[in-house]
Amino acid sequence: MYRFHSIISKRFAFSISIVIIFLSLVSSSYAGRYKHVEVEGCANILSGRIDMARDKAISDALRRALEQAVGVMVEAESVVKNFELLNDRIYSQTSGYIKNYRIIGDRVEGGVLIVKIRATVAMKNLMKDLDAIGILIKRVGKPRLMLLISEKNMSFPERRGDIFSIGVVKDTLAKKFMEKGFDLVDSKVVLESIKDDPSITHDLNKRLTDDIALRLASEGEAEIVIIGQAIAKAGPTIMGTSIRSCQANFSARVISADSSEVIATFTTSAVAAHVNPVTGGTEALREAASKMAEKLIPQILAKWKSQVAGTRTVKLVVSGLSFNNLKYFKDFLRTHVRGLADIYERSYRNGINKLDLQVKSSAKEIAEELSNKVFRKRLIRITSLTGSVIRIRLVAR
Repeated sequence: MYRFHSIISKRFAFSISIVIIFLSLVSSSYAGRYKHVEVEGCANILSGRIDMARDKAISDALRRALEQAVGVMVEAESVVKNFELLNDRIYSQTSGYIKNYRIIGDRVEGGVLIVKIRATVAMKNLMKDLDAIGILIKRVGKPRLMLLISEKNMSFPERRGDIFSIGVVKDTLAKKFMEKGFDLVDSKVVLESIKDDPSITHDLNKRLTDDIALRLASEGEAEIVIIGQAIAKAGPTIMGTSIRSCQANFSARVISADSSEVIATFTTSAVAAHVNPVTGGTEALREAASKMAEKLIPQILAKWKSQVAGTRTVKLVVSGLSFNNLKYFKDFLRTHVRGLADIYERSYRNGINKLDLQVKSSAKEIAEELSNKVFRKRLIRITSLTGSVIRIRLVAR
């Protein structure tokens, strides 16, 4: 009998564990999609009509709830600059973003009714529409993009196909990304600056490695680099006519220049029919590039959205700090860096410490917080700053 009850108890405990895990997963998913905010709205009480004032105060509170949610994802400066756009496209459409709300308090002060509500904001819908009007990208500092695309139309052998030539593929990608608010770095300018470096320029097309691409991106101060190769070939004529079927294949990968992380990788293809194989190949390349943009842009934005909604990794490279003082410097960071979730030690070599910070703020905001602060009688100097890497030096005062 005891053994029977023991088995039942174990099964019951196991079932409870499964339920707890399931509920935690559901809760985590819900938390990512929705945000709870508490705000107050107000309205004047006219002619004693408290009911009308209440409706207006609730509407005001719902708008404030939406403004607060937008403030989490968009910098204050951007909110001010884009106020009219946000007002027309976002704030006036509260019903599309507020999942539900409840009144948790009210009071009257000097003829004004103040209502306090707890609202649930649908963050996924809000992010999507902020993307559509090009505002979300500004929250992450509008990272600069470099295109390193090798393009070849086999029906046009005279045309160079190196990564610095402007062809239909690069032109199409550039237009698509700029429409979404991306800033592009001119790769031709970068090539001009490193043309005397044979380790990069020698036979560049045949051996464009990730390391070389990252060096080029660093030279051009680009945070994101897209490396790709596109080739178009003309096939046989169709059904005995003079029209030829031309096919283009395009493979590309997106790399973060700061972290060397591969953000996305895709391959697309397209077919176009034309009497002129050069024109047909060009059209196929253009279509393949359009498909690639449609695949890459959401992946890049999704990566940035996760940074906006949660924590991100900012690399901090510290020189002038002894290993014995590292523990105290980490305590210093926890005190002076807002939104710091955790610190990971990556390496210590020749007096240089490399740390990964899990934070809710941007690298620029962290640099501003640390600049000219004093740690143990040593001044913190910012020596370089990119989208996700801060280099600092501790110097004697």
